Amino acid sequence: MRTISIVNHKGGCGKTVTAINLSACLAERRKKVLLVDLDPQGHSSLGLNVKPEETEKNMYHVLSETHWDVAMKDVIIEVNKYLHLAPSGIILSAVEQELAGQPGREDRLLNALAEMPGKYHYIIVDCPPSLGLLTFNALRACREVIVPLETSFFALHGLGKLSETIKLMEDRFGQKKYVQALTTIYDRRTRIAKEVFEELRKHFGKQLFKTIVNINVRLKEATGFGQPICQYDRHSSGYRDYTALAKEVSSMTKARAYRVRSQSAAAASPGSQTVKNGVRFHIHAPKAKTVQIVGDFNNWKLSKGATLDTDGQGSWSKVLHLKPGTYQYRFVVDGQWRDDPNNPNKVKSSFGGMNSIIEYGKQKETQ
Repeated sequence: MRTISIVNHKGGCGKTVTAINLSACLAERRKKVLLVDLDPQGHSSLGLNVKPEETEKNMYHVLSETHWDVAMKDVIIEVNKYLHLAPSGIILSAVEQELAGQPGREDRLLNALAEMPGKYHYIIVDCPPSLGLLTFNALRACREVIVPLETSFFALHGLGKLSETIKLMEDRFGQKKYVQALTTIYDRRTRIAKEVFEELRKHFGKQLFKTIVNINVRLKEATGFGQPICQYDRHSSGYRDYTALAKEVSSMTKARAYRVRSQSAAAASPGSQTVKNGVRFHIHAPKAKTVQIVGDFNNWKLSKGATLDTDGQGSWSKVLHLKPGTYQYRFVVDGQWRDDPNNPNKVKSSFGGMNSIIEYGKQKETQ
């Protein structure tokens, strides 16, 4: 399963149009796709003919502290056999204030996705035009980022802030993001579009998609009618462009999977270890459906925040921000408690079995 967040804090760049039509064109290739609408404006939902005000539950209820009993599966709407939607609504804008100061607030989406059965090939996340908590959740939950950039004078304006935010997330959580820029709303008739495209090519190099999404009124019309372009007009240039993008994204599967697996092994091996900002707990459990971490740092209690992230290749990891000290811990793999097989430091538990021990702040940290 690949999770891809579509991010740009600048509006009018084709972000939501890309989220809708990339999802639909991947689904047309018979890939199971979940589109997560993380924008309180609910434009991705509207673009698939789902009216936010008519949905009983949406992403707010999944991420909210006060609706702990609502899971991702409870809000998903089936658009068609291969395309599903997790809708948004204006109430989602309250999440940032509600979760202010809450530990693990950036992990809400990640944990919600981790609790779902792995039945999707792709999860596409449409982000709001801001760099707030919702976008942080999207970046935390994904390994891949697509940045749509329209070919206007302001295309690269503010891009440094987005790059800085992605780098901050990488450093904080020890997880590499694979960023690709996408040229959108390209008007080949204008000189400025060609000049900006050349700048994008110089700036991003191989990180710029070969596919170019040309300006096309049919894309706007399709969104207005609540239909993806593959349903609205299969003869349009918009359909050709997003079909090409879906093919290009699909072709990256093997290379991306290899890079994610290699990076994960490098970052997490040979087991749980201290890092600059805490402790990265890691275990290899290729057949596991869920893995959680418990210890005296969380009173040995299971919770959403205790769920580890998976790379889809059997490696599970999570960074916890701890105060310096010595901690005992165990993994809970599909409900079964076990010690850390890669950590030789253990002590007998008063409840039976062995607890693993790790020290943070008392030894040289792994960078």
